[in-house]
Amino acid sequence: MKISGNYATDTKPEVKSQMPFPIDIKYITETEKELGVIFPDSFKAKMIKENGGELMTDDDNDWQIFPFFDKSDKKRISRTSNHIISETKYARSWGNFPRNGVAIASNGSGDFLILLPTKNDKKLNDEIFTWFHETGKVEKVANSVEEINFSISRPIGKTQVKKRKLNSLKTDYGFCLDKVPSPWNLIETIVNNNAVYTFQIGKGTDCIVSLETSFPTQQLENDKYWLDLWISETELNFNLEGFIVERSEVKNYSCIVVKSKKWTPVFYWFKSNLTDKWYLRMKTGKSRHNSDFNEFIKLLDSIRIDKQ
Repeated sequence: MKISGNYATDTKPEVKSQMPFPIDIKYITETEKELGVIFPDSFKAKMIKENGGELMTDDDNDWQIFPFFDKSDKKRISRTSNHIISETKYARSWGNFPRNGVAIASNGSGDFLILLPTKNDKKLNDEIFTWFHETGKVEKVANSVEEINFSISRPIGKTQVKKRKLNSLKTDYGFCLDKVPSPWNLIETIVNNNAVYTFQIGKGTDCIVSLETSFPTQQLENDKYWLDLWISETELNFNLEGFIVERSEVKNYSCIVVKSKKWTPVFYWFKSNLTDKWYLRMKTGKSRHNSDFNEFIKLLDSIRIDKQ
């Protein structure tokens, strides 16, 4: 596979905190009650002094530590809107996220730093783990939050995962993007020399768009196929009522949407009417899929199809 694109090289992360905001312990207690967990003392001590922060790299592929939700004033409500409760609930909507795991940071590419419960299933362990969204693998990276100021590698067994941010992309199957439009970021993930491409809005992971190959054209009008794909992607295979499969034409693309009244994930599949060699899959949330769709149109407008 031939790939070309402008990109920034990986560099070793170092801690560069955002403007620190201490937090009252009562908001940590509220989070514990909401999630049904007890955070480690070391983590609470760190967050009381500085509610959030970042592990940054020069190419912006950084880890953003989620804050506790601070309701003390409007400014802090705004600054902590990506709080641990909402990010953990989003992470748990993925079928392979650990049961009772708590998300505490994101690298903007779909992976999370997480805390896991001890044997009593309520008290969270001091140890920090990375959860890899593509495989569901969990790997220990630190004994406590005090040790997360080092480079976090991404091994999966004997497999080394490499990531980089791209500013443009051209593939040998005809997908061309001369410049990634704002507010989107494009991340290339290489596993065993195979490249995977995902877009997300800014540094957030609430909306993920993946570039896929070989659209199943024969299944275009098969509602059951797309519903089964939704179930396979989410691993949510119960209470399957109130599902809607919609189709539309958007910017010379055929669009398929699967959503439900009971479940958060909403999936879109976009196939160009000019090729079936590649297509785009978007996963987002029920409460935000309309606004994410509007942003997605900007991405579609920037894509070219190279017929070669």
